[in-house]
Parts: sequence; C-alpha cells; structure tokens
Amino acid sequence: MNAKKTAVVIGATGNLGSAIVEALERAGYEVDRTWVGAHHPDATLAASYASLPSRIDMAVYAAGINLVKPVHELTEEEWDEVMSINVRGAFLFARAAFPGLKAARGTLVAISSMNSAFPYPNRAAYSTSKAALEGLIKQLAVEWGEHGISTHAIRLGPLNKLMKTTKANPAILEATKRRLPQHELIPPEAVANYIVSLGSGTAPWVTGAVIDFEAGFTLNAYPLR
Repeated sequence: MNAKKTAVVIGATGNLGSAIVEALERAGYEVDRTWVGAHHPDATLAASYASLPSRIDMAVYAAGINLVKPVHELTEEEWDEVMSINVRGAFLFARAAFPGLKAARGTLVAISSMNSAFPYPNRAAYSTSKAALEGLIKQLAVEWGEHGISTHAIRLGPLNKLMKTTKANPAILEATKRRLPQHELIPPEAVANYIVSLGSGTAPWVTGAVIDFEAGFTLNAYPLR
C-alpha cells in the first residue's frame, strides 16, 4: 500500500487556507498539523520551519496580510510587516521545505493576487509584496526544476470570503460582481480544488507559472456592464 502524500500549508487558519487543508485531506494528503491550529508558529521566523516533514509532496504558502493605506502615509514598520509576512515568510518556508520537496519531487504553490499586476489604490505594500512573491516562484522554477520540483503562483481575484485583514467594502464587492463575467465572487473551495489538481503529477512541465485565477475580472473591459 502506498504511503499517504504529505502536505504543509502555511496560513492554514485563514478562510482560504482552511479550504486548502480540507481539500488536500479529502484528496488523501496527510497535512502537517503544526500549522493548522490556532497557536501555529510565526511564519516570519526561520526557526518556525525547523521541523518540517522529511518528505513534502505539496507545500502551500497561503499566509498573507493586506494593508489599505495611502503610500505617503505608510510607516516603515507597516511596510516591513507586510513584506515580512507576504515575502520573507515565503522565502523562509521554501528554503526549509526544499529537502522535503526534493525527496518527493513535489509541488510548491504560493498565493499571489491580481493586485500584483492590477493594483488597487492604497495597497502599495500589498501589491509590491505579491509581485515579489511571483518573482520568487519563477526563480525557484529555474533553480529547482532539475530536482523534479514544480512551482506555481496563483494570482487570485475577488473571493467571496475575504482575508481576515481586509475590511469588507460593500460598494466594491457589488461593483466587482458586475464586472465579473459570471457575476459571482470566487469561492475559496474552487481555489483549493485547483491546488489539489496541481499536485496530481499530470503536468510536470508546467512550472514557474503565474496562474490568473480571477474569473475573467481583469479581461472584462467591456464598458456596458
């Protein structure tokens, strides 16, 4: 009998992260419980990754923080916090997960945002951090391809469950629905299922990709919405 595949999900307690954990478990993965509980380690500290599994079939970095504030009002501390969680943590995780990913010829997925290419106002730190994250994913595809590791950045569009650090704005949500071709926000479960498919091993030559998972939002420039 084949052993279960192993997964590690950083940011597993958020709306999206918890959906990813549930989808992976349904698909038969054994998810590292270190990051699932309320008292998980600090994703921005190297020491937090000291005890990762020796074999990692699926590694997901879904940790993230948003900050809505004009760039001229951003403090250095606020900028550093967003960059630390969104980029530094991803780097530390990837570096520590490398031996396990190499052993499994596994898959690394990071959650980006359409704001990396289509920024909203007052999101300078968030948009910049996600652009940097996509750069890291591309770099790792080049360095790790010889080890059979594939890397993917999912450039998310509007979800129907927001990040915990994002304050809901009903006007933006309604306007977004009108612009989406389907007129429906994206359920986190759909993203989670897609991540499971990336670990199926059916497309090993797809790596370093930035996947637009935004339901056609940025494509829909038709003015009569």
